[in-house]
Amino acid sequence: MGNRLNSEEIIGKTLDAIIHSHELYLEFSGNEWLWNAPEYLITVKIAEFLHSIEKNKFITLEDSVDYILKEANAHSRKKIRHGRFDIVLWWAKGDPRAIIEVKNGVHQFRNIEEDIERVEKVLTRKEDDSSIKFGLIAFYVSKHYKNNTDEKINNLIENLYFQTQEKIPKLKVSKYYKIVYDKENEPNDIFAAVVFKIQR
Repeated sequence: MGNRLNSEEIIGKTLDAIIHSHELYLEFSGNEWLWNAPEYLITVKIAEFLHSIEKNKFITLEDSVDYILKEANAHSRKKIRHGRFDIVLWWAKGDPRAIIEVKNGVHQFRNIEEDIERVEKVLTRKEDDSSIKFGLIAFYVSKHYKNNTDEKINNLIENLYFQTQEKIPKLKVSKYYKIVYDKENEPNDIFAAVVFKIQR
């Protein structure tokens, strides 16, 4: 088990990668926040951070849904719409283990709803045979508030979490997040890296 990558490590690195993406884009752009950047910047940084973990795994980007389901022994005649996963994490032996869907600039549930539906469809097909054990919805949230900044972004994340649970009641959803807030210098601006883990 010592060289096996656990989900806590995956989630921790994913959160760190989103925060790093924000910091990197500030540097690239001369102080623009990450919501202005293309989503694939976050996707690539998550893949890089996961790759940095020195444990057995493979990572691929933009694999087709049909191909991954076949490799995971979860293929069926009923196809899933929208044909590619952002990131696929593979077991070292060569089977897909987890899918990660990435979103930038999330402000309301509909921004992540389609990805949640896709993860649900993957996890609820051929459950006894599929090698895919969980899915992550990884996203960046940034907001400007007039007051109660940290309280309001916490409420936003909680509301997104509650709506996700309501959307897929047969699956278990866990939330993880890191909030970054410069209370002294930018008291009205705040951002967060968020991951919802979805599993059977």
